Amino acid sequence: MNNSQYEDLKNIFVDGAVFDYINLDKSSVAYEKLIQAIDKPLKLILFFGKPGTGKTFLLQKIYNDYKSKKNIIFLPRPFFDEQEFLKTLYKKSFKEDPPKFSGYDEFLTIITEKLGKNSNATTVLIDESQLYPDDLIEKIRLMADSRKFKFLFTVHKTDEEDVLAKDYFKTRIWESIELEDSNLQEVKTYIEKKLVFHNKFEYISLFKEKHYKLIMKLTNGNLRTINKLLFKLFEILEYYDITNPSKINQRSLQIKYIEMAGISQGMIDA
Repeated sequence: MNNSQYEDLKNIFVDGAVFDYINLDKSSVAYEKLIQAIDKPLKLILFFGKPGTGKTFLLQKIYNDYKSKKNIIFLPRPFFDEQEFLKTLYKKSFKEDPPKFSGYDEFLTIITEKLGKNSNATTVLIDESQLYPDDLIEKIRLMADSRKFKFLFTVHKTDEEDVLAKDYFKTRIWESIELEDSNLQEVKTYIEKKLVFHNKFEYISLFKEKHYKLIMKLTNGNLRTINKLLFKLFEILEYYDITNPSKINQRSLQIKYIEMAGISQGMIDA
């Protein structure tokens, strides 16, 4: 089977396959708020938004931007075991294997002695914190009271459950920052910048205002959903480009192919 020009385009939108930080207005605002919160003497910060709004990419950018300037740690995957969490926290803090400790209290004593009284708090960026066991979240909160660490909890907010209603988030967070879904202009910017980032400038002209409006309607501006829709769109175009190229216009994108992708992804009832 021959390769299609749409294969590379399809792979640009494999969600999470590569780190493409696309700077949108909402991302810039959230970034500044997060940095300001991290610079304050806060113990606990909550960063929340619906799945697919770009929270993880924003955390990764903050970590990459400040890891050489601040004491900062990024934990991108959830922990379910207290010992594993504490060992990882020690190893990332001191770049060495942790000594043996029997539990949380002994760990905190070791940390306090290691850091001394006048050390600046290490910022710990915790992604997917809604998956952590409640008892571990409570231990993390107590650890923040020691002022040796400050924690930024990143949490999915869903329609089924408002995470802010959970007791340990509602009563103990010192500052909350929300990352919302993108608006129409940000959807346009996101798609265009993704193409530019991967040197696919010539394909920007495929998308007109009517295309962006339909994409916005189908995805509600959710970046993860946009990725899924466009991956399927270019997969469909790839198929026709190889098997029946006369079906597609190389210079113009027909609305029906976005609709076909939407049907395939369950965004449109067939």
